[in-house]
Amino acid sequence: MKNLAIQYFRSLLLLTLLVAFLPHTAMAGNRTTLPICAAMSLKDAVTALQQIYEEQHPKIELEINFASSGALQKQIEQGAPAEVFLSAGQKQMNALETQGLIVNESRCDLLGNTLVLVVAREKQQQIKGFGDLQEHANNFAIGHPESVPAGRYGKQTLVRLHLWQPLEKRLVLAKNVRAVLAYVDSGNADAGLVYRTDTLKLQSAVIAAEAPVKSHAPIIYPAALVADGRHPAEAQQFLDFLQSDEAGKVFAKYRFMPLQNQP
Repeated sequence: MKNLAIQYFRSLLLLTLLVAFLPHTAMAGNRTTLPICAAMSLKDAVTALQQIYEEQHPKIELEINFASSGALQKQIEQGAPAEVFLSAGQKQMNALETQGLIVNESRCDLLGNTLVLVVAREKQQQIKGFGDLQEHANNFAIGHPESVPAGRYGKQTLVRLHLWQPLEKRLVLAKNVRAVLAYVDSGNADAGLVYRTDTLKLQSAVIAAEAPVKSHAPIIYPAALVADGRHPAEAQQFLDFLQSDEAGKVFAKYRFMPLQNQP
């Protein structure tokens, strides 16, 4: 009886170890996990597309990491698992391309966006546009220009409108564009610059003005396969889906501008 008990527990231990070391895809019913790096401003649209794509491709699981484009760039440079990078700015994608960390021929300009001035509820009567900021904005929120593309475009706009120096000491620098929105919406900043797509989340703040088109570089969201991806065929299939008419309709719903000049 003792020997049978020992044999039973050995068999149980062996089975436990085998299960523990099974590949992830096998544990998920032969599903392939694709880690995707996406700019924070894409969160709502890409989350909606994730649901559609996984329903259409039951053997694929998208594992999406949302953060600022600068933070995602650094993660990819440090070897974090990623198959596709969706950036909110060309700068971050260019840096990865220079280092050979993306598949150059897969790169495409996926989306466009618009920069807008949002104003906290308490300041809506005083701040009607950019011309009111110097006098009435005690603090002003933008994404950090070095790591957040919306912040870089925001700085360009403020410089072009001769507002950067007057507002520089009043700036609240945020880690991503959603944080800027939260500062203004909560009244912790009088005003800020965000993408129009983010304003779907506004609670009490309002859009006061749109940044003049020529006040900043064109807002383009590039996408590309990451060079060290483990599932290039599946990743390319997902990237193709993002460029499809079906995905374009979803992006448009969230106020993005799908770019038609895709390869």
